[in-house]
Amino acid sequence: MTNFSLASEILNPNVIGDVIILCDHATNHIPENYQNLGLGQADLERHIAWDIGAAEVTRKICSMMGVAGVLAPVSRLLIDCNREPDHATLIPPQSDGTIIPANRDLPESAVAARKKAYYVPFHMACADLVEKHLNAGKTPIIIGMHSFTPVMKDEGRPWHIGFLWNKDPRLAQAMIGLLERETDLIVGDNLPYSGKDLYYTMQRHGADNGLPQTTIEIRQDLLADDKMTSEWAALLADVLDECTERHDIMSIQYY
Repeated sequence: MTNFSLASEILNPNVIGDVIILCDHATNHIPENYQNLGLGQADLERHIAWDIGAAEVTRKICSMMGVAGVLAPVSRLLIDCNREPDHATLIPPQSDGTIIPANRDLPESAVAARKKAYYVPFHMACADLVEKHLNAGKTPIIIGMHSFTPVMKDEGRPWHIGFLWNKDPRLAQAMIGLLERETDLIVGDNLPYSGKDLYYTMQRHGADNGLPQTTIEIRQDLLADDKMTSEWAALLADVLDECTERHDIMSIQYY
């Protein structure tokens, strides 16, 4: 099978700002030569293929704040950019109980081809943006934008939004505190997932550079239309603006 490289979408590529937003599950797109990985279109519309609403929120925050962002070019089912290069679910053989036929028993050459075409270019685009900011003397906040399902394995998830972190709690704790002070939202601290388990994009481009970073998870039923995504983008832009004024956050620190 021939692999064609597909560039990540870079938002405001020439801007040097206080924030960079990375959306590694931005799309459910699968290039035609992969024949939808053997799945029906209905499966590609589900959460297993992408983080529904995350790209829209990313675009809107980048527009509102005038900051840069990167959107991954292909579905997480083709290759998951938020996984280590040797992670067992980098190319998932199944997701939430659904078998991914074209991902089973892949030879190493096929894995390497997908990495070269999609995974490596995404992370290079992220690294280039971060390097450009650092070379300009700017310490940017790094945000990973994600969304999560309201129900998983028959259990409801009460959180409206969650903030994930691994070893560096600065930004997550600040944003949690601001939202709990200013809103009545149910806010997750390393919930519904934990940054101590899955945090590759933020670790590589944020924490490894000593930059303030967090993954934001918004519940998908709260991102169901344009009005909702706009409201979330405006709220998060305001919170991020406040965080950029705090010297305890806007500094390089290694943990």
